[in-house]
Amino acid sequence: MKITRMTSVLLLLTLVLFSGAAVAQEIATKIAFVNTTEILQGTAEGKAELAAMEQYVSSTRSELGGQNAELEDLKKTYNSQMRMLNPDTAAEMQRQISEKERTLRRAQEDLELEATQRQNQLLNKMSQKIRAVIAEYAEQNGYGAVFLDSPSMPFYAETLNITGTIIQIYDQKNPVAAPAAPAGP
Repeated sequence: MKITRMTSVLLLLTLVLFSGAAVAQEIATKIAFVNTTEILQGTAEGKAELAAMEQYVSSTRSELGGQNAELEDLKKTYNSQMRMLNPDTAAEMQRQISEKERTLRRAQEDLELEATQRQNQLLNKMSQKIRAVIAEYAEQNGYGAVFLDSPSMPFYAETLNITGTIIQIYDQKNPVAAPAAPAGP
């Protein structure tokens, strides 16, 4: 009888200890942090899309630079000749200068708007894929929460940052085709 009672007590104690360990394990859920900007800039897809966007912005700025040079030439011509111009010609040159300034300003605003829209489209397109990769990784590795890294974050241990891992997994799941080689002569 003593052995049975002792066995029962040991069994009960073992159950309590194991259930306590399970509860403690649930409480000690793993957390991690990711930097979405680094993911966007670090993945092959993000790099390719950002490079294409930068090329568009750069070429458009070059065009605007040409328009700006024309405007500056027109202003110089007007300033150097304004004392010799008749009033009608002076008024016409002033109108042309104002029109070119307005056109250039609008084109610059349009470029900024277009760049912002393209960046937002890229973020929206990639964010769904990024979230899926993070969710899958977190579930497979026992993470209870993955937070976005931000400048307002006071501190977290760098070992909790899984950004590099997410970039690698993202690139594996979303390969980017290499650009085609230019055709020969």
